[in-house]
Amino acid sequence: MLKDEASLSREKMKKIDLLLVITNVVEEFKQNLSSQNKKIKIYIDNKLKKEGYIIGIENRLEQVIANLLDNSISFSENNSKIEIEISEISKNFVLLIKDEGPGFNETSTQKIFKRFYSNRPTKFGEHSGLGLNIVKNIVELHKGRISASNRVDVKGAQIEVLLPKSG
Repeated sequence: MLKDEASLSREKMKKIDLLLVITNVVEEFKQNLSSQNKKIKIYIDNKLKKEGYIIGIENRLEQVIANLLDNSISFSENNSKIEIEISEISKNFVLLIKDEGPGFNETSTQKIFKRFYSNRPTKFGEHSGLGLNIVKNIVELHKGRISASNRVDVKGAQIEVLLPKSG
């Protein structure tokens, strides 16, 4: 893990299309979900252009999206929907990933981003408790912020990621 963090700090950032990265990761996941009858829907704010450029490391942002989707999928029951909403506020892209799982039990949802923290039911098997901590580190490396909360309108959790737009 420390090697991974060290290599992260040496990787070069460049201008990448965040919307394209998200779409590509979602397409990969969709192929694996048909057997569980789970769906992923992407909603892009109409005000956004066809592209959403940020300065970043493409494979690391793919890792963030994949990890967040993987968590949402693992907590969602069959026949449920995961939503990704992409919008723009001020000079940031806002990415909301919502699921229809049980939501968070924690009174402080920021705990879930701590290294080795895990509050998954035993049926989820072995896990390191590192995934969301790595996601948080990558988001912060991109000068972004990440937060978690329970959905207000329906049962489920949501993760919000803010990433600064390029130029």
